[in-house]
Amino acid sequence: MTVPRQYSTIAVLSILALLLSACGSASNQSTISTAVAQTVQAQNTLAAQVTPTQPAAATETPPPLDTPAAVNTKAPPTAPATGSSLCTASASFVSETVPDGTITNPGSTFTKTWRIKNTGTCAWDSSWQWVYVSGDLLGGSSYYKLPRPAAPGDTVDVPVVFTAPADGGQYRGYWKIKSPWGMVFGDSGSGNAFWVDIVVGSGTPANSKTETAYGITSVTYDVSYRCTTANQFDTVTAHITSNGPVTAIYDWMQSDGNNDMNNKLTFTTAETKNVTHEWHWGIGASRNPRWMQIIIESPGYKEYGQAPMLTQCWQ
Repeated sequence: MTVPRQYSTIAVLSILALLLSACGSASNQSTISTAVAQTVQAQNTLAAQVTPTQPAAATETPPPLDTPAAVNTKAPPTAPATGSSLCTASASFVSETVPDGTITNPGSTFTKTWRIKNTGTCAWDSSWQWVYVSGDLLGGSSYYKLPRPAAPGDTVDVPVVFTAPADGGQYRGYWKIKSPWGMVFGDSGSGNAFWVDIVVGSGTPANSKTETAYGITSVTYDVSYRCTTANQFDTVTAHITSNGPVTAIYDWMQSDGNNDMNNKLTFTTAETKNVTHEWHWGIGASRNPRWMQIIIESPGYKEYGQAPMLTQCWQ
């Protein structure tokens, strides 16, 4: 920035006045020199006084830096474990249609339905499968999705349509359940697969390609008891299975000889029917082993094991 114009003019006029008044003498010239020097000094001093002070450069305070995010010192999450470590896959057989040994006409189709209970902790849905594992496929697919969800403790019915072979004989196919992570399992109590078992024939030996006929194919037992002050009551339930329409004659046999003879049971198709029999004795009765048993008299004579009585009330 320069000195203002008004101050420059004053300084020039002062110098000229001194020069005019001092002409002609050396002393005056010295005086003029001194005055000029003083005038210049005064001008410089005046310029310094009127020169505005340059403001200090503005200093901007930089914005604070973002606080860095806290460093995550935790270990990264572990990958989800497989289904088998998150829950337990388990099943048990409840019941079935088309009992073992059912006689089926050559080439006919039939539907077998298994009722299975979810005894594990996994919830079953359509990602779980009913899969063929071995034996006779009987025209079925190699796998089926479970038809509906089953929470732990629930049962699910699994129907499969089969076709009987054209050739006579006995056929059996084995099936299991497959989890979404590839675990294949059957009845968790026995470790066995579930199966379909048929006999291809007409049910009448004279017209059959094999010597087959309708009859009783199996008998199993359940035993329960109840106690009173003076007596124990044992109830035996016999599950009698036929392979087709038939009227069976059966006996209840007891180890003490108190038998119940010539009972009749009619089947209209291949199915299982339940019959019960009760035996009781008093507190003073012998503790010797006791049993009951079913004997099929007709069609065809056959004995089916023994059901031991429970001696629980006075132990």
